[in-house]
This record gives sequence, C-alpha cells and structure tokens, in this order.
Amino acid sequence: MSLLKKEAHTEWKLPACERCRLRKVKCDTLPPKCTSCRRGDAACIIVDPDSRERYTRDGLYQLEQKLQLLEQTTAHLASNPQVASPASPSATKGTRTQYVGDGSGLHFFNELSSHTTAGLPLTEEAPYLQHKWPDYATIAPHSLPTSDIAQLLVDHWISHVYLLHPFLAEKEVLDTFRRVYNATQNHATPDDLYRLHMIFAISSVTTFRRGQTQEHPYGYFRAAQHYFGQVSMTGSMQGIQNVLLIARFAMYYHVDCSIWDLSRFCIRQCIALELHRPPAHVLSPFEEQLRRNVFWDCYIHDRYSSGILGRPYAIAEDDITVELPVERTEADLANGSTLEDSTSHGRPDPPNKASVFCFLIKLRRLFTRISTCFYTTYGHTESQRRSLAHAARVRTDLDCFMRDLDRLRSEAPVFDDLKSLYERPQWYDFIIEKDRLTLLRGAITHMPVDRLQPPRKLLLTAMECATRVLGLYNAMFSSGHITWTRSYFQIMFTSGLTIMYTMSALREEKKRLQKDVVNPFSQATHALITTAELMKVFVTEMPDASRFATVFEMLVKHYTGTGTRARPSRGVSPLQHGVLVPGASRPSGNHDTDSEVAISRPLSSQEVRVEEMPNNDIPPLGGGPADFSQGGGYDFGNEFDLDGLPDWSLHPGTDNILGQVEASLGEYAWGMAPDDSVWSQWDVFQNMP
Repeated sequence: MSLLKKEAHTEWKLPACERCRLRKVKCDTLPPKCTSCRRGDAACIIVDPDSRERYTRDGLYQLEQKLQLLEQTTAHLASNPQVASPASPSATKGTRTQYVGDGSGLHFFNELSSHTTAGLPLTEEAPYLQHKWPDYATIAPHSLPTSDIAQLLVDHWISHVYLLHPFLAEKEVLDTFRRVYNATQNHATPDDLYRLHMIFAISSVTTFRRGQTQEHPYGYFRAAQHYFGQVSMTGSMQGIQNVLLIARFAMYYHVDCSIWDLSRFCIRQCIALELHRPPAHVLSPFEEQLRRNVFWDCYIHDRYSSGILGRPYAIAEDDITVELPVERTEADLANGSTLEDSTSHGRPDPPNKASVFCFLIKLRRLFTRISTCFYTTYGHTESQRRSLAHAARVRTDLDCFMRDLDRLRSEAPVFDDLKSLYERPQWYDFIIEKDRLTLLRGAITHMPVDRLQPPRKLLLTAMECATRVLGLYNAMFSSGHITWTRSYFQIMFTSGLTIMYTMSALREEKKRLQKDVVNPFSQATHALITTAELMKVFVTEMPDASRFATVFEMLVKHYTGTGTRARPSRGVSPLQHGVLVPGASRPSGNHDTDSEVAISRPLSSQEVRVEEMPNNDIPPLGGGPADFSQGGGYDFGNEFDLDGLPDWSLHPGTDNILGQVEASLGEYAWGMAPDDSVWSQWDVFQNMP
C-alpha cells in the first residue's frame, strides 16, 4: 500500500482524503477525520493511488496506534525478558468495533440491546447516520392484527419472501404464528413477538402498496423495536436471523443503519460461529440446510451491497468451504431425505421453493468473479492500458463471463404456476441483464483506447443491455409484479447513465441510421423517457430520492431534445488517460470472432411484456413519450451543458461530477447518507430540500 508520503524534514503522513481532493480544498489530515469531513458528517476516505482500494482515516489511525502499542510492548519485553507476555488480543480487546472505519455495526447493536425506545440510536461513532431521512416518527407502533390479516401476511412471507430469503424455516414461521395467536395457551416469548412483527413488517410492504392491507409496514417495525432489548442479536444463529430480518426490511425503509453495516455484522457473526465451514458435528438434514441458508443469505447481502459501494467483501471466496443449500423442500428433508441423496439426484423437476435461492447464490458467486476481475485485478497504468495484450485479456475475460451468464440464465428454474415475482422468467431476465451490464461497463472501463472510443459493437451492446434492464423493470412495475426500492432506483439510474454515455459516444453511428426505422437509439430514447417518468412515481414514495431524479430528468431532457443544456458550476476535472463509464469504481451486470464484441440479441416486445396482475392498485405507466413541458418548476437556465459528455466519461473513479452523483446514489441505495457536497457543485440544488 503506497498511501504514505514523506515531506522534507517531516514524518510520514497520509495524503488528502477523497472528499477534500474532489472539492479542491486543503485537507488538514487530522485523525480520526479531517476538519472538512467532520463538519460535513462524511466518512473520511483515503484512496490508494496504486490499488485504488479505499480506507478510512480513522481505521488507518487505529492501526497506527495499535502498531505503536505493539512496538512499545515489544521493546519493553526485549529490555525486560522476565516480564510476562500480555494477554492475547482476544482477551484484552474492548467493546469498540474491530472493523476498519465506522461501519461494523457492532456498536449499533450494543446500543440496540439497551434501548427499548421507538427510534434506533444515532451514535457518535457513526455520524453519517445523522442524516434526515424521511420522517416515520409519526407512524405509531401497530398492535397485532386480526388473525385473518396475520394469516394473509404469513402466507405472503412463505409464498414470496421465503423463496429469496429462506433464513427462517417455514415450519418455524408457522409455529411462531400459532404460539402468538393461540387463544387457549399463551406461550409466546419476546423472540416470537419480535420475529412475527418483523415478518408482518416485511410482508406488508407489498400488500400495503397494493391496498390489500391498511396498516403501514413501518408501524410493525416500530412495534418490533420494543423487543430489541429482549432478543438476541449476537452470538448465535438465532441472533443472525434476527438481524437479517432488519436487513430485509431495510431494503424498503430506512432503519438508521446501512444494509452494508448489517451485512458485514452478519458475516462477522457467521465467521465467529464457523457457519462458513462444514459443521463440526453431525446435524440432521433439516438443521444443516437451515444452517447453510443462514450463511448464504448473509453472503448475498454482503456481495450485493459491497459490490455496489465498491468496498471490500467481508469474507474471501477461498475462506468459504460450506456447501450450497440443496434444492429440496423442508418436507423432503424432514422426512428422511439426506443432503447427499439430494445432491446425487441433481436438480428437481419441476423446481421447488429452494430452487430460487440456489440460483441467486450461483449468480452472486459469478458476480463476485466478475467484480474481482474487472474492478480490482486489472492494472491502471497508461502503458498497461495501451498494450494489445491487455486488450486481448479484456476481450477474453468478457467473452468468458458473457458465456457464463448465458449458461446460468439457461439453468434458471422454470415454474408453471406463477405465484411470486421470483418465479417469473422476466425477473430472471432482469437480474441477469443488470449483472451483464456491470460486466460490459467493466470491459468498457478497461479497454485500451489511446484517446479513441471503445469498440463500436461493445458500446452498442452496452446500450442495448441497459435498454433491456430499463424495459424489463418498467414492464414488471407497470403490471404490478415488482415494487419500488432504493436499490431498484439505483439500478435504473445507472442503466440510464450508461445509455447516455453510449449514445454520446455513438453520435456518428446514430446519424447513419434511418430515422423511420426502429433502431437501438429510438428504443433507448423511449426507455430513458419512460424511466424518467417512473422516477416521479418513486419520488412520491421516496422523497429523499428527488435530487437524483431531478438530475436524471435534466439529462433525459438533454438527450431527448426537450430541455435546455446544463453546466456544472465548477470547472471540469482535468482529462485523464483512458475511458471509464461514469461511476464504475466497482459495481452496483454469442459473440463473433472479429476484433469487436458482437451485439447481444435484443428482446422482442413479446418477451418483455408481462401478464396483468388482478387486484393491482399500482397505477400503470403511460406508454407514450413523457411530457416534460410541465416540469418540476426549477429554472435550470444554462446551468448544465452536456455537449462535452464524452469528456466526463473519460475521468477515472469519482473525478467527474456525474461519477460522484452515481457513487452517492450507491450509498443512498444501501441506507447510507449521501455526501451533500455533491449537490453543492450545482447551484440549482443548493436550496432544494
């Protein structure tokens, strides 16, 4: 790590943090945070110029202090050999989090276990949590619903949530429901009441948004908070399950702790309990399957959130030796079927409830390989990026991963009776395409171009892939099969930026196509307009996304020719060597043999269309072009000018403004307060809420 620099007649010191460097202000480099980051309640991040790894100043400062203490102890022992050795670190460490930086989440749960108030604690150790999210304080805790409503929510959990997150056994959920709602015997424990309220909170997100239930999901979460001090959150598999319930609810609503913190905390507990390894003693097939489900659900949360945020994974792939769950139902395992028998029989036909989860694990593992290859291993020097060998390596890796994604999509389970989103083929298309887009962005980032654009077919493939991502989501949302979350918002924003980048780079290609022919550019334009309109629907439910939606709408106006141009109020960053798709620090997804990548086959309208869902109260989107004439009322004037858009795509990392916006959006998607300094660079946003 080459972070330290030495000034004349001074000690080694850390460089300026990323925030001060981007704002072009002097960084005083004070630990644990520089003055600028402390005043802005932002994490003080230092980027290694060689490896591009990100570290917090506080974490490095703690390591320096620990190293200094160890050096003093070693010197003392050397001069006093009769002095007993100090206790092992595990015996002497305090309660402070051992993760580098602000984010293990351990302090959060220490506070959580000692508070029974309605709100989650905001601690000095995590000042970035003290951001004004949407105010849910006015929502009172709900009492237990009637048995009919409770049965509806439990059934929704088993038929929908359980498919993707089977960390609670189906039998366990039903037994908890019976204990709480048993009229003759009251055997419910605080753990039962906590879990059932959290199940109600998660299940009611969809039913509340469809109008099937009237109680706001956050009210159930508020009710569950009353039991925080009475249930285990650490030290056991049951504690991990309790935390995973919070992590799942945090996908929809803010809980004053980021999903990334929660996922790393869960992985830390898994490692302590050795869930990442085969069990040390014999377990029943049912118990071992549940044990695997808990670990791999933590793994999925970690891989997805860390990948989007560009942060190190909580556990390395080489350290994981536990087997994947088997595709067998709980009833099969309870009736004597062994895990070995299930493995030898291969995949079930037809698929069952375990098939969805197993497929998602395989996709996350493939995504991890893609992320490691395209976002951490390639060199960044100019000589490497200009070599033909580097180009051949990028092309080879791209082709290999594209084939792997195609193969995995062909292995997705096919259900005849579609009862859940996770059983629909469009959902599998969507999650594969978004990871394919991550792969294509990584390839564009690392393709050596020597100040030229990346290969034309590679750009076209990326544009078509991003168009499919937007089209699939818009179709599923319009038919009521999928709801809105911050992570979906982030996927749409990123896909839209990719379309804008590729359209800008392919201007000459667009001119050669006939205007009266349906071509990738017209399809991409329609996808942008429809997505901008859809984001307005999102903002009604997620007001804190309004600034991101406004940026997106202004960019769409520019590219569809319906709005004015905009220019950031600060100067454009100096041009760097190489091409990078905006914000591709690390992820948020039939090839010929010529020198360029073949275009992926676009999906037809019949393939994208999904069936209408009965009793759906989510308003459908209009199919025609959006009317931006009645815009949000902001006087953008000439604040933006995107004629030079290829230039902002040529800056590595977050050196460009839109790259910063995308990075900030990634933090927002996972429950972390974005850095408001991003918006101060545009005057139009300075007075926005």
